[in-house]
Amino acid sequence: MSTYIRKFWKFIKRNETARGLLLVGIVILGALAVWGGVRLALNTEYPVLVVSSASMCPPTNCVLPIGSLIIIRGQDPSTIVAAPPPNGSIIVFRPYVCEPDYLVVHRVINEVKDSSGYSFQTKGDANPGPDSWNRCGENLTMIPASRVVGVYQGMVPIPYLGSAILDIRSFMYDDTTGQPRPEGIAVIVILIIALFAFEVIEPSKKPKLKAPASDSEAQPASAQTQSS
Repeated sequence: MSTYIRKFWKFIKRNETARGLLLVGIVILGALAVWGGVRLALNTEYPVLVVSSASMCPPTNCVLPIGSLIIIRGQDPSTIVAAPPPNGSIIVFRPYVCEPDYLVVHRVINEVKDSSGYSFQTKGDANPGPDSWNRCGENLTMIPASRVVGVYQGMVPIPYLGSAILDIRSFMYDDTTGQPRPEGIAVIVILIIALFAFEVIEPSKKPKLKAPASDSEAQPASAQTQSS
């Protein structure tokens, strides 16, 4: 096994393109490991989200403006507080069973506990009335606890980061269909090609080391022999 490792290491040391790809792979794996650790620590699959609508931003007391980067934690449904603003818990949930990636962040204004568990009535602080979800063959006014992704904990204090993420997402994806935009795919392809081009072209720009000159410049044949 150590023989293969040594051969691989020698190949990496000789090949700059391979070193670049290895570095990219290490960065990606490191980011995935960190993301997995955050998900585990906060007990939710979506620990960090970006607010993309103004439903929690009334004119007089805007709680979550568009572009807010929010932190979510999974909690026991019994700890979720149902109350009018500003006291009710703010939760992230899936209103539609047929669209699992569609998430909503609203406040809990009422709750019901029965034999099937907890259910929550929600409302956006800027909306005129409680939520009603009519899609996928359902007509819901209460969100089952099983569809709650987590409870809002606070905002990440990095200005403009959330807005930048929304801008990038709107450029890469069509919000109406959820499909990648052609221009977004083109940018990714160009970046990949540029990365490979840089790795291939850059080494050719490095100056080549010259062979040391002989003691006497009057003997070119001797110097030629030493450089061969």
